[in-house]
Amino acid sequence: MTADKRGRAAKNKLIVFVGHHKEVFVNILLVCVLVCSILFLLLFNQRLRNSVQEERIEAVDQIGYLLTEKISQLKDTYKTQVDAAANVISKENREFNDNLSDYFEGSEDWLLLDQEGDFFTMSGDTAVMVEDSRITERVLGEKNTFSSFVSVQGRGDYWAFTHPLDHLEISGRTIIGLCRLVPAKTFADITTVSLYDHRGSSYIVDRSGVIVMHPEDVTSESLFQGYAVYASLKNAGIAEDEYAELKAAICSGEEYQTTYVADNISWLVLAMPSTEEYELLVTVPISITAEATYSGLTDLMIAVVVVCLAGGLLLFYNQYNLMRKGRDVQVQFAKAAAKSDFMNKMSHDIRTPLNAVVGLHELALESMDDKEMVQDCIVKAQASNEYLISLINDVLDMSRIEAGKMNINNDRIDLEKIVNHVMQMESQPALDARISFTYEEKEKFSTDYIGDAVRLRQCLMNLVSNAIKFTPAGGKVVLSAGRTSLDERTDKISFAVEDTGVGMSEEYIQHIFTPFEQEKNSMNSAHTGSGLGLSIVYNLVKLMDGTVTVTSKKDVGSRFEILLPLQRIKKEENVQKEDEISREDLKAALSGKHILLVEDHPINRQIITKLLEKMELIVDAAENGKIGVDKFLLSEVDYYSFILMDIKMPIMDGLEATKTIRHLDRPDAQTIPIIALSANAFEEDKKASIEAGMQMHLAKPVDIVELKKVLMRVVKGENKL
Repeated sequence: MTADKRGRAAKNKLIVFVGHHKEVFVNILLVCVLVCSILFLLLFNQRLRNSVQEERIEAVDQIGYLLTEKISQLKDTYKTQVDAAANVISKENREFNDNLSDYFEGSEDWLLLDQEGDFFTMSGDTAVMVEDSRITERVLGEKNTFSSFVSVQGRGDYWAFTHPLDHLEISGRTIIGLCRLVPAKTFADITTVSLYDHRGSSYIVDRSGVIVMHPEDVTSESLFQGYAVYASLKNAGIAEDEYAELKAAICSGEEYQTTYVADNISWLVLAMPSTEEYELLVTVPISITAEATYSGLTDLMIAVVVVCLAGGLLLFYNQYNLMRKGRDVQVQFAKAAAKSDFMNKMSHDIRTPLNAVVGLHELALESMDDKEMVQDCIVKAQASNEYLISLINDVLDMSRIEAGKMNINNDRIDLEKIVNHVMQMESQPALDARISFTYEEKEKFSTDYIGDAVRLRQCLMNLVSNAIKFTPAGGKVVLSAGRTSLDERTDKISFAVEDTGVGMSEEYIQHIFTPFEQEKNSMNSAHTGSGLGLSIVYNLVKLMDGTVTVTSKKDVGSRFEILLPLQRIKKEENVQKEDEISREDLKAALSGKHILLVEDHPINRQIITKLLEKMELIVDAAENGKIGVDKFLLSEVDYYSFILMDIKMPIMDGLEATKTIRHLDRPDAQTIPIIALSANAFEEDKKASIEAGMQMHLAKPVDIVELKKVLMRVVKGENKL
C-alpha cells in the first residue's frame, strides 16, 4: 500500500471515528465551555464585589460632602442675615436706639450682648445663656460673624450666630455684639439622617467623641450603642489602635475615612468637619447595602452559562445588546455633560444679577442721603430681581414638564389680545436693541377659541425675545399670524416669528429643542438666559396638540412656526378692557378696610405690611396660623375685609389655619375672602390652597401690581381665580 493510500485510509478512519463519537466531542466541548464560564464568573464575581464596594465608598463620600455643603450653605445664609442686621445697627445706631424692638418685630431670636457679658432681647428681657463666657471671649477677639452651639435657660438648645459690634450705646448700655438664635433642630434636621433604607446613619459628635445629635429614626441600624463613639467601637470588638486615627481626626476636626468589621459586617466610617466645635460622622454597613447587588449575581451566572451553551447565535445577540447598551451609556454621559454645562451656566447667570442686587443694596445703604442714588439703585435692583424670577420660572416650568405635572387649561381666549400683549411687552426691548419689530396679520380673527392663553402667550414671548436677542442692531423681527379651517368647528392657527439674526447650523437644528442645549456663537457670550426657552416652547406646544418647526440659515436668519388646532367659539361682545388701577380708585375701594396678614417671616411681614398701609389699609399681623386664627376668632363679625395667608409656617400652617377658620361657628367664617401669599408656586400648591378654602393664590415674591388687582377684585366680589 502506498503512502498516499495509507494517508487517505487514516483520514477516512478519523472521519468515521468522529462521526460515531460526534456527541462525545460536543459534550467535551460543552464541558470545556462550562468550566471556562464558571471560572470567568468566579473572577467576575470577585471583581464585581470589589467594584460595588468602591462604589459604596464613593457614594458615602458624596453623601458626606453633600451634608457638609448643606451645613455651609445654611451657615452662610444666617451669617448674611446677621451681617446685614449688624450693618444696619452700626450705621444707623442713633435712629435705632429706641426702635430696635419694632425693627426686629419683637423677635425673641435676636439678642444683644452688652459689655458686662449679659444677653437681652430687643424688648429688654434678659436671656440666660449657659456657658455664655465663650461667646463673650470670642466677641472681644473676633471681627466677623462666628457660630457656636449654646443652651438658653428655659428655652433649649440653639445654633448661635454672633457679630461683634464696636461698643455701641443702645438704650443706655454699651453693646459689643449682636446674636441670632437658630434652633439646634434646624442644624440637626439636615445633618442627622438615615441612609440606605435605615441601614446607615449620620451623626454629629463633639471633639471628645460624644454623639450630640443623632437621627430621629430609631429603627436605623447603628454601629454605636449609646452616645460614646470610642466605647461603642471597643464593645464591638475594634481594637483601640485601629480607631486611634479616627479619634485623632475627630479631635482635630479633620476629614478621615476607614472601614471596621464588627459581627461579620463591614462598616464604612467617614468623619468630616462640620463646624468649629463638631464633626460629622457617617456610618454605612457596606457589606449589607451591597447584598441586593450580590444576590443578582446568581441570575447573572445562569444567564451567562445559558448564553455559552446556546452557541454562537446567542453569543452574537448578547454582544449586540452589550454594544447597544454601550451606546445608551454614551448617550447618558452626553446628557449628563449637557446638564453639567447647563448648571455651570445657570450658576453664572444667577450669580450675575444676584451680585448686582447685593451690590446695589450696599450702595443704597451707603447713600441714604442721596435720594436720586437710592432711587436709581432700587430701580436697577428691581430689573435684576425680574430677571432672576424669569430664570427660576424657566427652570420650574422645565421641571414640571419633565415630571409630567404641567397642566394645560382650556378656557376662552382672544388671540388678538394675546398678540397685542406680546407686541406691547417686546416692543421696548426691540427698540433698545435698535431692531425693527412688526406684526403682520394675514387674516383677522373673527372668533374666539378654546385654549390656554397663558401658555400660548409664553410660547410667543419666548420665540420673539429669543429672536430679538440673537438679531444684530439694524435687523428686523416679524411676528405673523393666520388661520386655515380644518372642519366646521376647528381652525389651524399659525404663528410665525422670523428674524434676520445670526441663524443656526444644520447640525444644531437637529437638537435645538433638547433641554440644556445651546449653540456656541458670537452672540451667546453677550446674552444671558437659561437656555430652556425653546425646549419649553416645544413641550408646551406639544401639550396643546400642536407642532413647532424651525428653518434657519447661518448668518441669514431663522423662522419658527407654531401650528395649533383650536376649537372656535363665538366671540365675546362688549368685553370691558382691564385698565390700570388708578390711585384714586384704589384709595376709594380699600381705604380704612381691615386686613389680617398671617406671615411668619419677620422681614416679609414688615415689607407686606408697609405695602398694604400705603394702600391705606389697616393691617393686623400674625406670625403663624394659630395666632391668625385666634385674632380672627376674637374679632367682631365682619371686622376683617379679607385675609392674606402664608402657607409654610410653624405651629400651624396656612392650609390648616384656613380650614380651621372655615369651620368656625360665626357668620363671616365662610364668606371672608382668604388669599394665599406663598413661595409655593406650583399648580398643585395652588390647587391645595383652593381645596383648603382659599379664593386665590398669589406667588412670592410679591408683585405689587398683581396684589392691587387681586384686592380690587376681592372688594368687587370677584373672589375666584
